[in-house]
Amino acid sequence: MSLANRVITLALGLALANIAFAQAASSKKSPQRVSGPITITAKNGEWQDGNMIYTGDVVMLSKTLELRGARLELQQTGGKRNPYVITVTGAPATLRHMGQTAKDPVVDGRSKTMVYRSATQTIQLTGEAHLERAKDELNGEDIKYDVANRRVQASGGNNGQVRIVIDVPEQEQ
Repeated sequence: MSLANRVITLALGLALANIAFAQAASSKKSPQRVSGPITITAKNGEWQDGNMIYTGDVVMLSKTLELRGARLELQQTGGKRNPYVITVTGAPATLRHMGQTAKDPVVDGRSKTMVYRSATQTIQLTGEAHLERAKDELNGEDIKYDVANRRVQASGGNNGQVRIVIDVPEQEQ
C-alpha cells in the first residue's frame, strides 16, 4: 500500500471513529434543563431595570418546569441573555419538574421559599421543604434540587433531621 493510500485510509478511519463517538455521545440522555419560553401570570406585576415582582396567585411556566406561589421575584441584570434568579414564596411555594420522556417520573416539591438559579440550573427549597419523585419522598429544612441532573441534597437544619422514604419494589419469587 502506498503512503498516499495509507494516509487516506488513516484519515477515513479517524473520520469514522469521530462519527461513531459523536453518535454515542448524542445517544446519551441530555440533562433536563429548563427549556422553552417562560410565562408568568399573576394578579399584580411590576418591572424595573431587570427586577420583576409578581404577587397574587403567581404561576411561572416553562416547557419543563412549573413554579407557583404568592410572590415571585425575577432578577436579571445586564440583559435577557444573562443568567437570572427567580425567588418564589408562598404558603407553600410549589414546583413541578416534568421528565424528558414519559418514563421519567415527575418531581414535585413544596417549601416556604424556592430560589431557582438559571446559571446553575438549581432550585433551593427552604423552610419545611418536601420533594417527591414517584413514590419516593424527601423532607428536610433545606433541599437543593439540581434540575439538569435531577440530583438532590438535603439538610435537616440546626436541630432537625432529613427524612427519606424510598419505595422499594417487591422482588418476584
